[in-house]
Amino acid sequence: MTEYEIRKYDESYIEDQVRIGTLLAERTFTYGQSSVEQIKQVYAREDFDPETRLYCFKGDELVGFIGARVREDEEEKIKIAQSRLAICLPGHENAFDLLYENLVEVLKKKDVQRIETGQTVAEGFYYDLTKKKGFELVRDGVFIYQFEFSNLKDFETDAEVGDFDKETDAEQVVNRLCELYPQIQKENVQNAVNNYAENENVVANRSLRKDGKVVGYGCVAKGQHPEVVNIRLLCSDNSEYKKHITADLVKKCKEKGFDKVSVFLNPENPADVQEAKDVEAIGFKKIGSFETFSKEI
Repeated sequence: MTEYEIRKYDESYIEDQVRIGTLLAERTFTYGQSSVEQIKQVYAREDFDPETRLYCFKGDELVGFIGARVREDEEEKIKIAQSRLAICLPGHENAFDLLYENLVEVLKKKDVQRIETGQTVAEGFYYDLTKKKGFELVRDGVFIYQFEFSNLKDFETDAEVGDFDKETDAEQVVNRLCELYPQIQKENVQNAVNNYAENENVVANRSLRKDGKVVGYGCVAKGQHPEVVNIRLLCSDNSEYKKHITADLVKKCKEKGFDKVSVFLNPENPADVQEAKDVEAIGFKKIGSFETFSKEI
């Protein structure tokens, strides 16, 4: 490991940081890489601490990076660091240990007592390394469901399905989503529905209608992984309509050459709990969750 060198944050490293993160996003559909501009915006905030960003080089090549955000826990009265842990180029996995060890030393000097990290079993190598480093699972988060076409169960109802029409459907869809997810501001819901209506990454944007009323809606879009598409928005008036619109969405994805369709559902949200039952009924299976691990340092 002596061939690797750890360097402190420098803005000139951000482009290569994004390049490395994008390679992971293309292999792992649960990881999403922010753009250079998005990262620069985050790093321009007052609470950004450059000492918590470390970079690993082999010669002049950036091969990995790690970062953390420190917060005060009001209940326990301790400092906790939240970190994705290291991300490294394929073939440079040994840099993970060096980056992690150096970050721990930085955090200890800041009186941090605990590191928390979010990981998923879908990320394989990094998930296993987290456990090997002594992190323990403390809670489950959002559940990950993925569709298997061999299990497709077709559902039809008394409603008709077709492409989403922004002029006639948008307001109805926004109102229904706001009913299901009252914790989200209506403006944000409107922005999401309108953006997906014109987004080039959308694979399927469909409405289920009965007597002129939208009784179901769903949108599937591409992420950074080339083989997996994700259901971004989904709502309906009842479970049967939910099954109908979801079955239609996955068939549209199949027509466009995608064999894997995923959806992320929050087990603490009643609407998502019911949605999990509905998507399971047409062939989705739970493959994991976004888990939070913790370790005292």
